[in-house]
Amino acid sequence: MEKRENLELVNVAFENNGQKAVLTFLDKERAEVRTVNFNRQVYRDNKYVADDTKAEKVDTWCRDIFGCEFTELPSCVGKKYTVYEYDDFNSLFEVQIITKFTKDQVGQIYQTAIDEVVLDDYFIKIHYTIDGKTYESKQTFGTYLQDMKQWFVDPLKKEKEFAKFENKYHVKVEDRDQLVGHPIMVEVKPAFGDHYWGDIKKFPARKK
Repeated sequence: MEKRENLELVNVAFENNGQKAVLTFLDKERAEVRTVNFNRQVYRDNKYVADDTKAEKVDTWCRDIFGCEFTELPSCVGKKYTVYEYDDFNSLFEVQIITKFTKDQVGQIYQTAIDEVVLDDYFIKIHYTIDGKTYESKQTFGTYLQDMKQWFVDPLKKEKEFAKFENKYHVKVEDRDQLVGHPIMVEVKPAFGDHYWGDIKKFPARKK
């Protein structure tokens, strides 16, 4: 990732019936332009469709970064912003890239430390660094209903996963920040198909 500061917003173009904004920034120093897409829709079943959650997220980005509503983005042309350049895309904020384990890593055991533990609506995610890259192990307590294209919390599963977390790491989920910096051993295992996951070894029991 490279951080490019003071890039002028030179154009805002709307697509997909006004639901996608293509923001073009001028990098005068390099004589290049960089585009950032703000799309209020999601891609499902080979087409873009409305999604209230995504729309709300994009609208929040507009207010936080530009100080305006989505439809008012053209009024920001001429102002300067910071653009984060990644290998395959550009962004107006730093994005954490999670590296996927590969088949070649299966059976490998890595020693590292916990960088952060994130609790969101449907997952407990543990992030750690291996060879300079961020990886993730997670526990899921949500269920994705394919017909509805939406996640839902499973209360019984959530209770079980929270108990499993406490049994494995000897802290409650609400005290997860205590795990930051804790050394861990991660074994790469096959999941299904071409997917692989990192199994964090259970912490030894605390001495009483």
